[in-house]
Amino acid sequence: MQLLSQRRFHFPKIKASAWGSSSSLHPAKSATNSMMKGSFFIFSNVFDLRKRERFWIVYQFVLQFFEKIKFLESPMMRFCAGVFFFFFISVFSGFGQTDSLTFSFGKMEGNHPQSYVLTGKITSKDSGDPIQGVGIHVDGLFTGVSTDKFGTYFVMVAPGDHRVAFRHISNIPVFTRILLYENGVVNLEMEEKNFELEGVVVMSDEPDRNVRNPITGVTKLTTRELKAIPAFLGEADIFKGLQLLPGVSSMGEGTSGINVRGAKADQNLLLMNEALVLSSNHALGFLSGFNTDVTETFTLYKGNLPSTFGGRAGSALNILMRPGSKESWQGQLGLGTSNGKILVEGPVLKDKVSLIFGGRLSNVNWLLNQARDLDIQNSKLNFYDGYLGLNWEIANGHQLESNTLVTGDDFQFSDQFGYDWANRISSLRYKGILGEQISITGLLADGNFDNAFYDPEGVDAARVQNGMRYQQGKISATWANENLAVTGGLEGIYYRGKPERISPYNEESAIQEEQVGKERGRELSGFLSAEYELGENTGFVAGLRYSGYSQLGPDTVYQYNPNSPIEEGEITGETYYNSGKIKSYSGLEPRFSLRQNLNSSLSLKLSYARLFQYIQSISNTFGPTPIDLWQLSSTYIPPQRSDNFSLGLFKNSKDNSWEYSIDAFYRTSVNQVEYRNFAQIFLNPHMETELVFGEGEAYGAEFLIKKNLGVVTGWLAYTYSRSFFRSQSSFEEEQINSNEWFPSNYDQPHEVNFILSRKMYPRGLFNLSINYSTGRPVSAVNASYILNGGLVVPDYSARNQYRIPDYFRVDVSYTVEKVFSKKGDSLNFSIYNLLGRKNAYSVFWQKDGDSQQLRPYRLAILGSIFPSITYSIQWGGGDE
Repeated sequence: MQLLSQRRFHFPKIKASAWGSSSSLHPAKSATNSMMKGSFFIFSNVFDLRKRERFWIVYQFVLQFFEKIKFLESPMMRFCAGVFFFFFISVFSGFGQTDSLTFSFGKMEGNHPQSYVLTGKITSKDSGDPIQGVGIHVDGLFTGVSTDKFGTYFVMVAPGDHRVAFRHISNIPVFTRILLYENGVVNLEMEEKNFELEGVVVMSDEPDRNVRNPITGVTKLTTRELKAIPAFLGEADIFKGLQLLPGVSSMGEGTSGINVRGAKADQNLLLMNEALVLSSNHALGFLSGFNTDVTETFTLYKGNLPSTFGGRAGSALNILMRPGSKESWQGQLGLGTSNGKILVEGPVLKDKVSLIFGGRLSNVNWLLNQARDLDIQNSKLNFYDGYLGLNWEIANGHQLESNTLVTGDDFQFSDQFGYDWANRISSLRYKGILGEQISITGLLADGNFDNAFYDPEGVDAARVQNGMRYQQGKISATWANENLAVTGGLEGIYYRGKPERISPYNEESAIQEEQVGKERGRELSGFLSAEYELGENTGFVAGLRYSGYSQLGPDTVYQYNPNSPIEEGEITGETYYNSGKIKSYSGLEPRFSLRQNLNSSLSLKLSYARLFQYIQSISNTFGPTPIDLWQLSSTYIPPQRSDNFSLGLFKNSKDNSWEYSIDAFYRTSVNQVEYRNFAQIFLNPHMETELVFGEGEAYGAEFLIKKNLGVVTGWLAYTYSRSFFRSQSSFEEEQINSNEWFPSNYDQPHEVNFILSRKMYPRGLFNLSINYSTGRPVSAVNASYILNGGLVVPDYSARNQYRIPDYFRVDVSYTVEKVFSKKGDSLNFSIYNLLGRKNAYSVFWQKDGDSQQLRPYRLAILGSIFPSITYSIQWGGGDE
């Protein structure tokens, strides 16, 4: 949050002990040991782990590890963690691979020689042919014996009870338990490996798209790829997945939205099937409102947007929702650490009309109840989301789809403060093919966003709420042949800001109800683009978008002294507009991108795009939150404009199984918004008096090495990114850092992400994620002064002169499919923040005990490791 902010209704500071930041956790050892010991014996019996003493040693290590990092305060939480760890260990001991076969030869009683002969033949289950090179492993150790060209083997084994594994590079391992008290013969059949779980493969429909696509800075993910990434509380999430890719970051845990190539979070256009979405976040930004069970693909345009998209100065994320099955009814049920969910889809009219519904409901309050801190125990966090989609095949080549997304959250921290917000987006979209070369798309959408924050205790108990309602219409047509595609269309959005309102929270409150009206506006645009292939090696996309915006009445416009800064004390008059246009803005937005192939697997790309933005979020925190105000451009708040440049080199190798890229970017912006010290943004009828306008600059480069195919997949991404701001006013009151350049709140020079996905045969998938980033900038207290009477006055540094500690996190997960049901189910175990690192969310200053000095304190939102278990089962869908 802004360190200089002192207004009553600014976000209150959470105690440093909250969420594991600095509290000392003391486990109840007797209860903990019994629960962990119970989980040990449960899993050792379920998975037939014969040598339990080895796993008891592992149990002791895990318990000591938990205690050293002060992880999880209750026996129940430790039991869940124990379940995860023993499952994780058992993964590498054979679970999820195949059931063990038992063979018995002779009797244990009597005298036995030093060894017996174990022999047999290994053949293919599919063809019956002998398999050469099958390795024989006894009690986990390779014996040095492999089958010959006839598939036979011969190995000497000591008498006793042994676990014997037969492994081959192209076949599923076979695990046996052999009680050998005389010579034995074991003949087996092996199945060829069938990869039922794909690894993390970040690629489009065309394997060489990154080389052939003329637009640079485009990232595309599918839902299956996203679910293979370790996630917080085991729930795959769009924004968390995108943050692991180059050029995409966030301002920390507990903040919503993403920052793309040095742009503010509100400079990113968010679309659902091209319908505008203002906000979609759960759990203070830890999850998005998009359930990945009902989504299909996510395409992120970083800096160079197609001319069909506009209204934001940074990037665009278009989320395509999945149509329901037109063949048969099917569904899925899931229960995890964070939520329960349901998915139902099927044909309303077979081959004509399909329906899909997906819903999620949170169940995280039991986690809060396990905390030792009373404030956390008395807190609550509830969220829900639901999606309903209908798809109607009107005729051959003509399709009508209806989509509705509803999300909501309610968070309260003890009796100190709370937030709640709700969002709804409904759209109707038509897609048709008119002849062999022309297609047309039409869209109508309606959105409603409400948010509020409240103080529930004392005479100042109050609730402050605001929101935005909007309608959107869009139509576009495309003409295409083999080498040329031309697209043109029109788009319009009508915004209606809801009044800000403060009201008493309860009967004991002394707050008087008050209301401040908000702006209305209309945004209209037309666009035209052409994509042309100049032969095999050259392609370009050129586009032009013209956008215009009008501030509409009713509204009151204040007049200010022209020779003074814009502030409340300089108001000289006001004018009320009942209706009609008050202020208008417009501009041309050219877009251009060129791709030149240097050879069949190497291309050079460059691009330029100008973007206008007529709506932005206003926040009194250092990072975006779901309850920020949406502010329309007005008489004194001009639209933002950015110019984006990009130059990249893209390379594929080994039949597109490996990708390499270097993509440099540079962007400038004007009319970018920052805030004055002690800014009062809520219930302010003249918002312009609290804002500072200036220019922004961002530059950097993205490096990516990615493996798409094989048993092991993943990527290594490094981003160097800088983002700066400079105020430009001649009045000192409207300046920040004396009009000198300073790092923006989201300036994070270095970010490294490493993702590894390993297939575990036949149905398992292990994932590892390692994330590092430079700490974000922060203002700090350089000194404090004590006045007569003991009043402590802080002396703050220049804006964003210092940085919080660097961010580092390791996540792991393991997923198994078809665990209990051959029809289709999955079991996911995840650990978020494996090392239990207390990454800083913010740094604030307060008095140190009885002294009068202000000391810095680090606030960590997630200061412990978070294990999670998620189980889902599918039903319907016809035969397997």
